[in-house]
Amino acid sequence: MLDGIFETMRLFLPTLALMLLANSVAADRPNIVFMLADDMGYGDLACYGNPVIQSPNLDQLAEEGVRLLNCYAASPNCSPARTAIMTGRSPYRVGMYDWARYKPMHIPSEELTLPEVIGGSGYQTMFAGKWHCSGDSNLISGTQPNPGDHGFDHWLAHPKNFGQNPSGFFRNGEALEKLEGWMSEIVVDEAMDFIEARDPEKPFMSVLWFSEPHTPVEAAREFIEPYKTEELAELAKTIKKGGPEVKWGSKEGQGPTYYGCVSMLDHHVGRLMEFLDEQGLRDNTIVIFTSDNGPEHRPGSSFGSPGDLRGAKGHMHEGGYKVPGIIRWPGKIEAGSTSREPVNGTDFLPSLAATAGADYQPDKVVDGVNVFPALVDGKPLERPVPMMWWLYHARGAKEVTMRVGDYKILANMLPQKEITVNDAAPPQGMPIMEFIKEAELGNFTMYNLKDDPNETRDLSKSQPEKLEELKKQMIQLHDEIRAEGPVYDLGAGKKR
Repeated sequence: MLDGIFETMRLFLPTLALMLLANSVAADRPNIVFMLADDMGYGDLACYGNPVIQSPNLDQLAEEGVRLLNCYAASPNCSPARTAIMTGRSPYRVGMYDWARYKPMHIPSEELTLPEVIGGSGYQTMFAGKWHCSGDSNLISGTQPNPGDHGFDHWLAHPKNFGQNPSGFFRNGEALEKLEGWMSEIVVDEAMDFIEARDPEKPFMSVLWFSEPHTPVEAAREFIEPYKTEELAELAKTIKKGGPEVKWGSKEGQGPTYYGCVSMLDHHVGRLMEFLDEQGLRDNTIVIFTSDNGPEHRPGSSFGSPGDLRGAKGHMHEGGYKVPGIIRWPGKIEAGSTSREPVNGTDFLPSLAATAGADYQPDKVVDGVNVFPALVDGKPLERPVPMMWWLYHARGAKEVTMRVGDYKILANMLPQKEITVNDAAPPQGMPIMEFIKEAELGNFTMYNLKDDPNETRDLSKSQPEKLEELKKQMIQLHDEIRAEGPVYDLGAGKKR
């Protein structure tokens, strides 16, 4: 009888060892929840100083992790910022020169992406929300890669923004007629279903790209009504708007809808955080929350804020792409801390690859770096490639900018039709692609962001040697990036 028991143990022990190893691997490598808001400004949350908007769940997340004081989207524009998150590379290297309004623009299949890297290391991966990384709105046409083609095991994606009870979603290669619910509600429900059905012996990554608070700015009445008071209407008048270069289209009476939209997003983020707690996943899950660019300002529903910063969405000043950034990693990142270390959208792929233990060996230039040594251990970051932002039709009278240390340099793409604070445009008759590939940089300005975070004092004349140093570096990097970017037939700018 003992012989039989020993034989059973001999056969079972290797299996038990493998089970323990799998659980150990899952425990050693954190799960990942990455949340991206759409058009949320640096000053749109209470924990970032908004005097009106209530965001208790995101405020709580900040109290449990680190609040980034220099968190940057990789573009002041939607699709390029998302492309940088997916690839760790400047979106202009990849060919996402604009938001995906031109049909040729997409993330090429040969790009190494976040889900491919993380999934390749044994993670279960899912995506839910606004995709907007393809010029082709039909995500199952086969003409351009969809989230599944880029490595997500499970995906629910809309090609652009969506409102309540939306049609136009695709799930795992199937077109869906209509979904019931509000924007963030749908995204969070999909994430919870995926996490609940996952293999618990493997780590997971959930990437959630919300539609809020981008147009259509909508929210359930329960989130709007609390903001309809005279007291809050007066308080809202103190919210900063990015300075005189930003042209606002805000319409009287629509402020509560915007504020409620942010609060509704916050509510559903809270549902997801509570779910992670119920599933026992809090302690071994990295949670990241940020935005794809600064606040929109031209529609009548625009009531977002860049805080004290200059500029807004589409601008190359800080308000265009400096955004909220919150990261919670229990036991690793100090709760209730803040960090002034600059973090860019290109950093998320190399950072998460490192935490996942992925064999990350890109064969192309990666602009981002692993930021966790700075956030966990307080080590200063070294950036082989400076942070550069570039948008050929940017507003605010600048189209290219670069940050090195505390200094920031801005430039125009020349020649131009006319340099104004409105959208930049090439000279009459010059195709957009030619403008992107051939324009020279000029009209430089320079700021020290440590001393002057709101960019009020141009140092280009008072520090000519520093300006010359940064000009050379900027022109060289700009030339390198645009040489790598693909050429598309955009004509004179005809949309899809």
